[in-house]
Amino acid sequence: MHLDTEDSQRLLEELGRFSRERIAHLAARPHQPIEGRQLALLTREALHMGILPPSTAESGFGIWEHCNTAPAMAFNTGALRHIAGASPGVAFTWHRLALARWVAVQLGQSLGADDLTGLQLVPTGHYGLARGSLARWLRGGALETADQAMLSDWLDRRTHTTALYAPEDWKLLLWPVWAGVHVTWQLVDRQALSVRAEKAQHGFDELAGFSVNLAGEGSAIAMAPETSRTLFTRLFKLDMLGLMAIGAGALDQGQTLARAYAAIRRQGGSAIAAHPAVQHMLSDIEIARQRIDMALTALAQPVDTLDTGAVAAARANIAPALCHAANQVMQVHGGIGYMRDAGPEKLVRDQNMLKLASGGTRDLHAFLAGWTGACA
Repeated sequence: MHLDTEDSQRLLEELGRFSRERIAHLAARPHQPIEGRQLALLTREALHMGILPPSTAESGFGIWEHCNTAPAMAFNTGALRHIAGASPGVAFTWHRLALARWVAVQLGQSLGADDLTGLQLVPTGHYGLARGSLARWLRGGALETADQAMLSDWLDRRTHTTALYAPEDWKLLLWPVWAGVHVTWQLVDRQALSVRAEKAQHGFDELAGFSVNLAGEGSAIAMAPETSRTLFTRLFKLDMLGLMAIGAGALDQGQTLARAYAAIRRQGGSAIAAHPAVQHMLSDIEIARQRIDMALTALAQPVDTLDTGAVAAARANIAPALCHAANQVMQVHGGIGYMRDAGPEKLVRDQNMLKLASGGTRDLHAFLAGWTGACA
């Protein structure tokens, strides 16, 4: 199926309406996050509407179904941005679900709607991004013994536990494992895993935190080394783009809150929007929005034409700015911004979670060193 710019715009308008009317309503009280039952109903509604792909067999215009044209990529990131503007936690959940479905399709796995609602994706290893070793493997060529040892340990699912943030009722997990000289994949039933519920995480209050590791041996899906490298490279880029788009949506929500509050809150006889310090904060938020807009526009290209290092560098550059902007939203609100029922406090925590996802942004520097040929 072909998705052109006009189609993409119409779909995004509909999705924006759905986000405002269905998701934002449920997320209107930040101190009362969307419950698991409500999230499950929303997810099924998104599957029914085609916002999320309904199965691995059917094809439509769901998130991450099409990645081979610029309009399709603009739709994918635009859709996640709209959803995150209502709830970053819901957007993160659907981003990972849609990516899991995309990986399953590439692997030739057959999954229906019931499977997809319970499917979760872990796109990385148990810590960081395996320093420069992952980058050197993605670039191709022979790996040093140290790199192979690093990647083997990074994707060791039996010895190490892996953090998972997901709805309580997840049932299937798709994750990469190291197969001697390349990455392959396992599709594992929850019952075959050792799963430990963790205390409430820093953000994404809509989700639960788990530590998981493989209880038995587990079987990997056979694939050729070059196919493996291509698949993981694409996934790496799509995940980074999705996290940036969700951060952009959270920023949109925060900017709306900050502007509205600054216009009505009065101090010294005038609205605080007239105070230079507040104007500076509002400007910081706008600067961050301009930066993420330019980054997402520049990266709205077919996935195979995107340079992996450029995507990684964009995320490393943008994520701290998004976190700073979220803090400025909270500062505009003054003391009330720290209260859980106000909204900015939750946005700060959600932006921090996005910054830490998929290895975090600190590890991107080591990844980029490996990508560019430095010793990391």
